[in-house]
Amino acid sequence: MESITVFSAGSFRYALQELSDIFRQIHHIEIKAFCGPAGILRQQIEQGEKCDIFISANPENVFRLSDSKKIYQKLTIAFNQLALTTLNLEHFRHKSIFELLFDRSLRLATSTPYCDPCGDYTWLLFDKIEQCFPGEGEALKRRALKLVGGTSSNIIPKGKIASHYLLSNGYADMMIGYSHYQVRSEFDLSKSDSSMDTDFNIGITNQAFLTHIFPIEFEVKAEYVMALLSNVESAVKFFEFLRSNKAKEIIKNHGFLLE
Repeated sequence: MESITVFSAGSFRYALQELSDIFRQIHHIEIKAFCGPAGILRQQIEQGEKCDIFISANPENVFRLSDSKKIYQKLTIAFNQLALTTLNLEHFRHKSIFELLFDRSLRLATSTPYCDPCGDYTWLLFDKIEQCFPGEGEALKRRALKLVGGTSSNIIPKGKIASHYLLSNGYADMMIGYSHYQVRSEFDLSKSDSSMDTDFNIGITNQAFLTHIFPIEFEVKAEYVMALLSNVESAVKFFEFLRSNKAKEIIKNHGFLLE
């Protein structure tokens, strides 16, 4: 079976898997997907790794890649936002998101800036916090445990949501990550028939975790951009499929924003 190679941001993994399955059924073309921190994937492409389509969680990686690789087309296909995840315990349930973040006794996990776009967006969030709460944003940068998305960050087993694994296994008390994982949590819960509820500063909760939503003035929107790096017919077909209404519906169902 004919195949193409896609390098994709790890946070887009599950959406890409469903999109690839549908595309393969229609066109009988296999998608070989390699998912991980987009900054590291970009470096691999720059070093000569074969890639037909690159999906980055920020435009900067695509822009930098254009210095050394020909990009035939590029397009924004989704957006995302940041959220704070904690365990579902009384200590976390009745505090605001900033009371939790500013609590020096709590260990905060993040992705790794420069390697992983989620880390870059988190540092932008810290800059916003610094503007409103002088000293706190810089303190968060110093306190942050960069446990995801770095060149040596390999704690998370394949298929596990980073925040859930880290918090459940005692690596941290809370983590800033992408909000679309709320939807993945709901999917996992539906398979186990677990219950959900809500609270004043909490978006989605279940028996194990709470997702705390940032106030709108602190929102940092992640932009997912795909770049066509090959003009072979099969790659062009998949690129066009990813921009279709059917693909948009699937991407939205995985918790991403379309605008």
